[in-house]
Amino acid sequence: MSQENVEAFRRGADAISRGDVVDIPQLVHPEAVFEPLRSATEGPYVGHEGMRRFIADTEEMFEVFQISYTDIRDLGDRLVAIGSIRMRGRESGVETDVPSAAIVEYVDGLLFRYKDYGQARLALDAAGLV
Repeated sequence: MSQENVEAFRRGADAISRGDVVDIPQLVHPEAVFEPLRSATEGPYVGHEGMRRFIADTEEMFEVFQISYTDIRDLGDRLVAIGSIRMRGRESGVETDVPSAAIVEYVDGLLFRYKDYGQARLALDAAGLV
C-alpha cells in the first residue's frame, strides 16, 4: 500500500498546485488534519471542507503556488516529503521559494494527517530518522 500512498501524495500535491478541489474526496480522509506552515497562525485545516478552504485561501493569496517535492521517503503508512513551494503573492507580486518538509500519514489509502515542519532536519527528526 505504501507505493500507492506515494502516488496519492503526488496526485494531491499536483491538485493543490492546480487549485483543483475535485479530487479531494478521492485523496483525503473525511477527518483529515492538514497543517501547512501557515497553520501556525491560522490553525489546521480539517476534513474535506478544510481542504477546500485551504485551496480557496491559497488561490486568494497567491498568483503562483507550485509544490515540488524532490525527496519522498516511504515509511509504510507514513511519508516524509522534502522539497519547496514556489509562490508569488497575488497583491504584492513578490515571488519566493519556501522550503517544505512534511510528515504525511495515510489511512485506508487516504491522506489522514499532513504536518509541514518547513526544514528537512525537523521533519526527519520528528519521523525518527535522525
